[in-house]
Amino acid sequence: MLNLDRNNLPLLSAEILKKQRTLLLIIAFLLLVDGILCLVTPFASSATLSIAIGILLILSGIALIIGMIANRAQNTWPMIGGILLGLAYLIIGYVFITSPMAGILVLAVYLAVLFTLGGIARLMAGYTRRGLPSYWLLFVIGVLDLIIACILVGSGPIASVTMVTTIVGIEMLISSFGLFQAANLFKRS
Repeated sequence: MLNLDRNNLPLLSAEILKKQRTLLLIIAFLLLVDGILCLVTPFASSATLSIAIGILLILSGIALIIGMIANRAQNTWPMIGGILLGLAYLIIGYVFITSPMAGILVLAVYLAVLFTLGGIARLMAGYTRRGLPSYWLLFVIGVLDLIIACILVGSGPIASVTMVTTIVGIEMLISSFGLFQAANLFKRS
């Protein structure tokens, strides 16, 4: 991706931007295709999503354990805690890979918790900002977040899998459109 800091900013040229634009277009296209596949084939996408998350969790666990051992200091307990967390990542990643349905349902519960916390935060923000213009919108979004959380947890496995892949698919589409716009800005420069 584009790496800009004060050292390489003066060296920035149209050729470098063009290379970055090509990379952005490739990533945007892949996100677009993956987002569409998530929306069209939710069950196949959910298995793939679970396996991909499992691989990322295993890689994160390995990196965390190696980092804790390589950068150990005289503080033993933080190192032990980091190693235990890395082992937890490894175990959870293994479960996501070996049992994709369980992995995607765990992801549904995780998303439900996030939507619940977001809904509560929006309701509290709406309450504290009552009287300001458009404060009611925070209440509406907060209630919608809580409804989505209830649907994720309260519905059956089929609906949960479909909702998780739909949420991920929509996120991929939005990210794809954002990257297409960023690549378009590089074209103009």
